[in-house]
Amino acid sequence: MQIAVNRFLAAGALLAMLIVSGRPALAEEVVPVGKPLTLEAIFEHNEFQAALPRGLRWQPDGASFTYLPAPGEATAGKLLQHVAGTGKSGEVMSFDELPGLPAEFQITDVQWHAGSGFALLRGAVQVTWHGYEDAAYYVYDSAGDRLWPLAGAGLALRHVKLSPDGLRAGYVHDNNLFVSDLREGNNTAVTDDGGEAVFNGSFDYGSTMFGSSDAWRWSPDGTAIAFWRLDVADVKTYPLMDPLHSYPQIRRFHYPNVGEKHAVYRVGVYDVAAAATRWLDTGHKPDDYLPQMTWDRESRGVYVERLTRDHQALEVLYADAASGETRSVLVDRDPAWLDVTEDLSPLPGAAGEFLWTSERSGWRHIYRVGRGGETATLTSGDWSVDAIAGVDTDGGWAYFYAKKDSLIDQHVYRVALDGGPIERLTTQPGWHTWTMSPDAKRAIVQHSDARTPPTLALYEAGGARIADLVTDAVPALRDYTMSHTEFVTFTTDDGVELNGFFIKPPNFDPAKKYPVIGYDYGNAGSQVVVNRWGTQRGPQQDLWHRFMAQQGYVIFAMDNRTTTGRGKAAKNLTYGHYAKYAVLDQLQGAAYLKSLPWVDADRLGFWGWSGGGYLAAALMTKGAPHWKVAVSVAPVIDLARYQAVGVERWMGMPEDNPEGYAAVNLINYVDKLEGKLLLIHGTGDENVKFEFTLQFVDALIRANRQFDMLVYPNQRHAISDFRGHVFASMTRYFNDHL
Repeated sequence: MQIAVNRFLAAGALLAMLIVSGRPALAEEVVPVGKPLTLEAIFEHNEFQAALPRGLRWQPDGASFTYLPAPGEATAGKLLQHVAGTGKSGEVMSFDELPGLPAEFQITDVQWHAGSGFALLRGAVQVTWHGYEDAAYYVYDSAGDRLWPLAGAGLALRHVKLSPDGLRAGYVHDNNLFVSDLREGNNTAVTDDGGEAVFNGSFDYGSTMFGSSDAWRWSPDGTAIAFWRLDVADVKTYPLMDPLHSYPQIRRFHYPNVGEKHAVYRVGVYDVAAAATRWLDTGHKPDDYLPQMTWDRESRGVYVERLTRDHQALEVLYADAASGETRSVLVDRDPAWLDVTEDLSPLPGAAGEFLWTSERSGWRHIYRVGRGGETATLTSGDWSVDAIAGVDTDGGWAYFYAKKDSLIDQHVYRVALDGGPIERLTTQPGWHTWTMSPDAKRAIVQHSDARTPPTLALYEAGGARIADLVTDAVPALRDYTMSHTEFVTFTTDDGVELNGFFIKPPNFDPAKKYPVIGYDYGNAGSQVVVNRWGTQRGPQQDLWHRFMAQQGYVIFAMDNRTTTGRGKAAKNLTYGHYAKYAVLDQLQGAAYLKSLPWVDADRLGFWGWSGGGYLAAALMTKGAPHWKVAVSVAPVIDLARYQAVGVERWMGMPEDNPEGYAAVNLINYVDKLEGKLLLIHGTGDENVKFEFTLQFVDALIRANRQFDMLVYPNQRHAISDFRGHVFASMTRYFNDHL
């Protein structure tokens, strides 16, 4: 299959990406031969969105996968299937030929099971005001050429999943869980008590801080469902005001602040044939969390993870699905906090073994855990495993991402399940993401680097390339001339080497002086200095940096000493004092910038979003006076008023750490504000409350400090409807004041 036509970038028009140590090497001069970047091209025309297939999904046997072509492809409007062994593609279905599908129904994803012949067709996704993604669904029976709504025409459903055998579908509606028998076409309620105070099969907002809002799992044989029930009756509600009416409307959702009551968890197993639920005896306290659960491979039981509220003890329980009885398998502990991952990977057989990642050694590594909790170490060393990518039990391999050879790249490795040497499978520098087949024999591989948009290829798991799938995902790129990333390292006064990058103006002249715009996020375990095209949220932010470089700015980003890949002891430096080293190491970064002959030391700017928004405001107050201008978007200001899960792991409880909470509360530093500060926030922010910014503003006014502010009515945390307006406003602010 060749999803896109082969094209090659006009590399002569691009800056060379340099990886240097210490003082940064200078990029070669570039003669502009293409168009300059514009805000319209980045945000309105969306010319740089990668044309990649959507909805890539392996079939259960791992022999083929299905996908929706990228918009604009000749095969758009069809579901296609690629046979991995032969390299051939074919059409599974054409949407305009489906019987009775409404003309206005826009298909955005398809779950297809070749063995059963059933498909779930998802319509347009609607994001609710509190952040859930809902859509209407149709069922297509290919054998009978029949089509019907899964749960009523136009009914918005959540967390819809086809069973492993393809004969049933499960979904959440109005916080209740349902099962549909696709052969009979009937729907059965698994729960009936869902509503404002009870969440079944879907996490409440507070619990989504652990990851997805999806709170139910099919058993591997499709005969049972394990699901969470969350009681939020005692969780305080937070009001969001919709001001765009004659009389503003108030929307309320449960939001557990630091130190306050959060949802009470319960896990049930629903037997589909018996239409009955058995509740698991997890033995947890109301203040504990049950953040993850995983079925074993034989569908006999469920591994449930139990986390203490202080995040310092994480226990793995094994629950028998038939009896509900549980036994403890292992416990991890940390003096600061434990990160919750999705790495628990059950192994087949009656021995009850599984793979587990833990930072118990000071670095995250893979362990093989036996039924009684005995562990065998599969990886070790002063480097960190990022995540398990897949497990081939027949071949005896565990595949994983790690920061073993580079902190800025993401490489794929494997190790034998019985232990042994580690094999690196990816060779190109950059960011590799593998979507492995269920048997972990093959992988759909996406690769990019800081100057190259994503490519897509099919590989054998051992590293042999089978076929190129997409080689030119952003053809518009070659029409433009732009600067690219130069990676650097520098050393702090106390001897810690930190990673950073520059994006310099085209035709950079080291004899000139340039203003600098800094950027960072800064939270422990985060990372912004990566050898990857764009960011996790897409390419727009990265392209805006390149646009600003064209306006004559140098862009600088850096990762502090608590960021990912540096070990648990490094992350724990932030415990009890959020962002301490994010601020202190930015001061080191400012000193490094001022030491460079081509930096205008009096014209340093900074911007950040969310945690980075906090950092931007902190640098202009407690970190003053090194930065002249900053833009702070959706900043966390006072952590004592933020969400329990997100803060307590880093700060402990307020009553146990009053000095720490006072030290990170930027309201206590408003009198130190120097320079120009622009605050940006959406009034509908479901994550970082708009009131944070208002409380900060109130304190600034009382301290007689001047600032600027931009408000987006009803916009959520990402301000996704007006990204172009946000970045145009930031552009103007830096142009006017830096």
